[in-house]
Amino acid sequence: MDMTYEALVAYLRACHEWTEADCLVVGHPAPDGDAVISSVFEGWRRYIADGQRAMPVVQAATLPREVAWLLGELAPLVLTQEAMEAHPTAPLVLTDHHLAHGRRVLAVVDHHVPAPDVCFGGIPCEIRPVGATTTLVALACRRQGLVPDRAVARLLLGGILLDTDGLLSSKAKAEDHEMAAWLAALAGEDCPALFASLREQLLAERDVPTLFWRDYRLYEKDSARLGFAILKVWEDAAPDLDEVRRLLALDVAARGLTVCVAKISLYSVAGPRAERYVAAGEPQAAQRVLDAVAAAAGVLAEKVGTDEVFLPTEAIHRGRKAMAPRLLEVL
Repeated sequence: MDMTYEALVAYLRACHEWTEADCLVVGHPAPDGDAVISSVFEGWRRYIADGQRAMPVVQAATLPREVAWLLGELAPLVLTQEAMEAHPTAPLVLTDHHLAHGRRVLAVVDHHVPAPDVCFGGIPCEIRPVGATTTLVALACRRQGLVPDRAVARLLLGGILLDTDGLLSSKAKAEDHEMAAWLAALAGEDCPALFASLREQLLAERDVPTLFWRDYRLYEKDSARLGFAILKVWEDAAPDLDEVRRLLALDVAARGLTVCVAKISLYSVAGPRAERYVAAGEPQAAQRVLDAVAAAAGVLAEKVGTDEVFLPTEAIHRGRKAMAPRLLEVL
């Protein structure tokens, strides 16, 4: 069965008309491309395959600019956080994250490995440590004989490329490469060219609060609470560090965090290069976090002042999925 662009438009329009939904399909509360695309297509897959009124909802007021660019004329059709309030009793299907508070969860599709103490209580879960949750949704579509047309394949491909930094070797797994190749062939797209266009949109953002909150995660273990933001910018357009420090301090105070850390990833046309980590919070805990960052980066890491570590291009660079558990351990 083909997944056509026209059918996707009809599905998203129908979602606006439903007074009741069987479930809401939601990505994490700081939605990026993978969270948005995986929720849209997991909802549509459930609607096609099972007849569920599965309504994809973005947990934000607006879409990130690169996601809006990828979706094009579909962007205004994607429901945002107001739909969560309009359907307060609808159960959730979670994509690109696996923790929800106060709502019944029907299923989980995620590429983040759960903490050992997380219990799903028999909830159906598709959790695999691949580069993008969109990869898992695309695999499920293909298993069910659902073949996207050219325009739909491009959307799925974009979701995978955004979360793997263009199939970067440190982020993309075999399944990501497999699905990207399949979708690129269907879409008639060149992966590097499409990712370059997406990256232009991603890195065009200059507003520091938007940069801070667009890719933010909260981690908790025992009594430790860690905020972790990633700001992706061109290397010649680094954000004002004083503004970053202000946002860190505000977040620590508002959430009662042990530490909040911002990783500023500096990009060139060749990809991510140097990084800066800035931390705020309980002073000794913040120092332990920065020491752990420096240790993971190797001898080339440079402590800059009391609240910052600089990682040059040649240092060892690790993603948030690898670093967050390490930082929680030292807290």
